[in-house]
Amino acid sequence: MAITVTDSGGATLDGVSVSADGPTMRNGETNGSGQVSFPGMLAGVYRLRFDGEGVVAFEKEVTVKPGLVLAVDVMLNHAKKVVPPPAPAPVAAPPTVAAKSGPAGQPLQVSVPRVLEGDFVGKNPRRESVLSCSGNTRTTMLQINQPMPERMYADADVVYYVIGGEGTMKLDGKESKLALNDFVSIPRGGSHSFERRGNRTLILLSVLGGEACDSPK
Repeated sequence: MAITVTDSGGATLDGVSVSADGPTMRNGETNGSGQVSFPGMLAGVYRLRFDGEGVVAFEKEVTVKPGLVLAVDVMLNHAKKVVPPPAPAPVAAPPTVAAKSGPAGQPLQVSVPRVLEGDFVGKNPRRESVLSCSGNTRTTMLQINQPMPERMYADADVVYYVIGGEGTMKLDGKESKLALNDFVSIPRGGSHSFERRGNRTLILLSVLGGEACDSPK
């Protein structure tokens, strides 16, 4: 997918945040030529969202066809500038330190078989159950019956451990087999997906590090 962003006068816009929600998840920012490219997109329908300082946010639905590069040209409107009222006299305040991680969770010990028993995927395509979430680390159990859409974490690293079934993993377009007790480490920016093989559900333990937890557990 090749995207070009301009304003109403035809000038290209850089620094615009673009996200694609669909069979393949992508996000990026337009360069000095107002362009951003998303390679390796799976065919299907996508919802594109455009955000940026000084422009009005915009969403657009597009369809990617197999074997073709989709060219997307988008024109954004400039946001109206609001003149703020005169600022009051500055008051000295203690410096604040921006939080670098989410809130801490509670100490936790769980039985994975018991979690599986109570939250089994059954015949559903997939199910992802959060086991714990604290600071910048989130641990989930991922059950897969049907191929999982491609994932990519731009600012977080993720590891997977196979605790049930067999399957295949596609990492940056290369496919490899997964068996019980296999361990996989994927650095940030690695595009990956999973697919079940055989009759048993593929079950993965996933630990994501680098994204702040919204709901500690």
